[in-house]
Amino acid sequence: MPSEPGPGRGAEPHYLACAGRMEAGAEETRRRRLVGEFFARGGFPTAADEDWRHSGLDLTKTLYRPFEGALPANGTPPGWTEGFASAARLRNGLVETVSAPVGGGGLLEAFGRGGPALSPGATRFGEDGASAGSGGNGTGNGTGADAEGQLAHPLETLNAALSDCGARLEVPADADCPPVLLHSSRSGEPGAERMLHPRFFVELGAGSRAVVVEAHEGRDGGGGGEADSGWTNPSAFCRIGENAELHYLRLDREPERVAHTGRVTFELGRDARLRCTVFSLGAGRSRTEVRALLQAEGADAELNGLFLGARSAAADHHTLVVHAAPRGSSRQLFKSVLAEEARAVFDGKVVVTPGAAGTDAAQSNRTLLLSRRAETHTRPRLEINADDVKCAHGAAIGRLDEDALFYLRSRGLGAMDSREILIRAFAGEVIERAGAAPVRALAEAELAAMRPRWSRPPA
Repeated sequence: MPSEPGPGRGAEPHYLACAGRMEAGAEETRRRRLVGEFFARGGFPTAADEDWRHSGLDLTKTLYRPFEGALPANGTPPGWTEGFASAARLRNGLVETVSAPVGGGGLLEAFGRGGPALSPGATRFGEDGASAGSGGNGTGNGTGADAEGQLAHPLETLNAALSDCGARLEVPADADCPPVLLHSSRSGEPGAERMLHPRFFVELGAGSRAVVVEAHEGRDGGGGGEADSGWTNPSAFCRIGENAELHYLRLDREPERVAHTGRVTFELGRDARLRCTVFSLGAGRSRTEVRALLQAEGADAELNGLFLGARSAAADHHTLVVHAAPRGSSRQLFKSVLAEEARAVFDGKVVVTPGAAGTDAAQSNRTLLLSRRAETHTRPRLEINADDVKCAHGAAIGRLDEDALFYLRSRGLGAMDSREILIRAFAGEVIERAGAAPVRALAEAELAAMRPRWSRPPA
């Protein structure tokens, strides 16, 4: 008996046609097959799916189309992006500029529409984001854990099918790479619902170090003209070699009418170290998923996130940390500052596989509500399948401490300044962990710009 059509299945011919326009021959066949698999698995996620129950993102209502034509003239890079010696800038799916003094024989390469396919990097990670070449269970350590299934994601498959731009960074062994910017922006015609599917690959050789900033921006209409609209669905895959260290910053600054669904997947080798910080600063609805596979002994991962929400902005932060080897450690800290009618979701999961003894994992989600109309949903989770581990998780939701406000007021500070001190202290714990000064400065500026919205008492 044939299965019932999944959500959005009526859109399958449209996206098959989009995939058919990308490449000819075998590449077109591969892309169309992936689109077919995406819809065969159920199509676009909706609120009926547990992981999307609170997201508010509905990708089934609009038939998004690829960007076409040449780059528009108004291509001035945002001021905060200046100062990166190594940068790959993409706009509307085309390569704008590449400056790549990676050093030590490293490589930074960008791809745009009509350019080289991204298959050289994709073959390392598999077509839908799971690790390739690591054995049937995807862990490479013989634990039997279904790490590949944990990392699989439906929108990853669609990204692989419709990817139209991206970049690859390779850092050789023992190299110290200067900060690298991977910047994707849009500047489309008014009213056009255009989609982007950037695809980034980062590989660090043994003993190397790197700071990578992945940023997504769009025109918000503040400088005149109509704001951009559409859908951005990026995927990033990072492999961190033995004893290598990666600081990865992910930045979403897309405008209100752009839906953003992004993912970044990390694979950590023996004694590898990861610090990832996610900043959700856009005005619309976004969903960011961070997944880390600690596949070798002694790996260490730190995941941080901050959402600054005002008006009706909404952001979902989903994390998955899989401890698939002994003596690994992970720490998670995700915070939200919500004013007016902003909405936040945190869904974090830590999986300790059989045999991953000595695991030390902790996750924390904290939300500061500055309005009675703001809303948050939090779900920290642990799945432990090994003995001799130390794992903890927790969540806290609240308003500004009235006693602390009274104390500051009693020292001569005004009501507005008192509130600002407490809010800055709350958000600053995450901002300070960013490994690139331009990103820290940008986050602080965005927080300052919110002052008129959160300086008033909750309403």
